[in-house]
Amino acid sequence: MFLTINSRKRRSLGQSMIELTAGLFLVVPIVLVLFDLAVIVMAVQINDSTCREAARMASKGDPLTASQRANAVVGRANKQGSSMLSKFAVVSCNSTVTAADINALQPFGGPVSGNVTVVTEVEVRPFVVAIVYQGGGPMKFRSSQTYPITYVVPNTAGTTP
Repeated sequence: MFLTINSRKRRSLGQSMIELTAGLFLVVPIVLVLFDLAVIVMAVQINDSTCREAARMASKGDPLTASQRANAVVGRANKQGSSMLSKFAVVSCNSTVTAADINALQPFGGPVSGNVTVVTEVEVRPFVVAIVYQGGGPMKFRSSQTYPITYVVPNTAGTTP
């Protein structure tokens, strides 16, 4: 009687170990894929908000220095990002306002009308999804935002040179 109970317990324990191992072979990859997908979604959302902030900052101030302000915002995002998300870049920063438009308002000044469009990109290097994706390099996501320029050329008519 003692031998049959002991062998049943051992057989049940062995069966439980095999079921646990088989279950882990299914659960671990699913958890890793979910982690990768969460990182990708986070990267896209952070890139969108970084692009929006860069475009907003580029639209304020002198339109000729808009790209410097956009690059400063993206540089700050790179410093704050984790190792998986620290590859933010400004792809382009285009303004519809030219130096001729600003010079035409001299010396009396006035509001400048136009838009600035900023395009940013982020590189993401996921673990498991990259193996399935087989793209070779990192996954790249782009975002584009357009804001109206809010700049007033100062009145220099009353000043003496």
